Amino acid sequence: MVSFTQQRLNFKYITVTMSYPPASSSPVETRERRRSFLDYGGINSISNFASSYSRAQTYIGSTFLESEIVEDLSPNTSPHLDPQNAIDSTVEEYAVEGVRPSKQAQDQINSFSFPHYDNEESPLIGRRSSRFSAHLPLIQGNSTAPQTIFNSINTLMGIGMLSLPFGLRLSGWFFGSALLLCSAILTTITAKSLGKILKRHPQLNTYGDIAQLYGGNTFSYIVTTIFSIDLYGATVSMILMFTDSFSLLLPDVSRTYLKAFIVTCTFILSLFPLSILSMLSLVGIICTLNIILIILVCGLVVDSTPGSLLVPAVTNLYPVDYKYLLLSIGIFMAPWGGHPVFPELFRDMRHPSKYATTCNVSFSITFGLDFSLAAMGFLMFGASCEDSLVKNVLSNPIYPGWVNPVFCLLMGLLPLSKLPLIAKPIITVYENMFNLHPKIVVDAKGNPKTQSLTVKRVVGRAIFCLILLILSLFFNSFGKLVSFLGSAICYTICLTLPLMFYLHFFKDDLNWYTKIIIRIFIGLSATASVVGTYASITMDVGI
Repeated sequence: MVSFTQQRLNFKYITVTMSYPPASSSPVETRERRRSFLDYGGINSISNFASSYSRAQTYIGSTFLESEIVEDLSPNTSPHLDPQNAIDSTVEEYAVEGVRPSKQAQDQINSFSFPHYDNEESPLIGRRSSRFSAHLPLIQGNSTAPQTIFNSINTLMGIGMLSLPFGLRLSGWFFGSALLLCSAILTTITAKSLGKILKRHPQLNTYGDIAQLYGGNTFSYIVTTIFSIDLYGATVSMILMFTDSFSLLLPDVSRTYLKAFIVTCTFILSLFPLSILSMLSLVGIICTLNIILIILVCGLVVDSTPGSLLVPAVTNLYPVDYKYLLLSIGIFMAPWGGHPVFPELFRDMRHPSKYATTCNVSFSITFGLDFSLAAMGFLMFGASCEDSLVKNVLSNPIYPGWVNPVFCLLMGLLPLSKLPLIAKPIITVYENMFNLHPKIVVDAKGNPKTQSLTVKRVVGRAIFCLILLILSLFFNSFGKLVSFLGSAICYTICLTLPLMFYLHFFKDDLNWYTKIIIRIFIGLSATASVVGTYASITMDVGI
């Protein structure tokens, strides 16, 4: 089996991915290099899965909020590419990384014919990970289809799913199931549409790039503001989830003290590098799966209502009051808020042609998990479903004694593993605003070094976490916050904006009735966003 080594060449405005076979090696040398079972499985080995997962978490922790909008992403502008500079950059990057290409690799590099982009209609190559073909294989990124599916499911599975049983209580089986299914189908379509846009415009890499090319810097700043609200809401929802869980286990402890504790932990963890935070978030996946498993076990070990799957509680097919449908539409949209990350996942794929298939599989599996959890919770607690399923489980006295401490342990680890990563983009923007970003200094030998943590940065992050704590004190309803985020944010970034982007970039390829249908769905999505947001603010969740 021939293995391929992939190397990225970065120079001004251009990133080229080169794939070439390494120097020939004997089977004995190959066996000597594979020292761990983690390397077995080829491109889908455990080590490659871990690497792909780490990259995906980095995308979550470093959104386009952190980058300045200074580049011209117009497809009608393009820098001139000099072949010799590209080859020199190749050898230079090898020298920087301490790796020398084999003679065979050098010969192959010298044989590449790099095209010039003098034509005004030629697309601009992206600033970070866009690629073009110059006698290269179709392998473009690093992640395989199974790895992308895993990362996509992890992106979509958030704590908002714990409010889905409450959503079914508000809307009933019929409308609730329909809303969750429609949300899954529509967001699958829009996620795939983002991939089509990236395929047509290779100079784009992120959701923010698409927004900038669509409406310029001003529009991109508006989208940045929406993302900032989303991230702030996500951090506060994590804090509320932690507080709700431990206030039931420790009723004598003030909720303010619990919020202060989790925010303090977030401050400490924010000082760690992103590479550690990205792997720490793996704990969040384990906690989420175990929470679902414990809920299932609780439903099967007791045979009395409420809290049993063997003896289900009384449920409703239709809403008790139809006005509560307005409150539920945000809850059913909240689990699908991962669209800002999907463009990055697309660019990281080895074979982007499989992106549509990975979307279908990822959203289908996520829908199955979400609906299973929603159905279990609604069957177990019926009309007594709280805005968070955690409250129902922890306050049920008929469950075994081990449930509460184990459940609280998981609910403690879940926000600790995810909060620093979610808050990182906001912290970076905050530090850039006040000129607290890392400084590059030159030591006595003339070597540049980055001062990652300074006293000013530590104090600045402490002040930021204090602001976050104060903000969290104004919210006490987890379900109400989830409904707000689902309505105000998720409808916008997952449906309205992607449909607007697609209609704009493909307007010459669409027939008139397709354009009308897209405009209708844009109007419906915007209406649902406004109505759902109003309901989440004005209606009482604890009905």
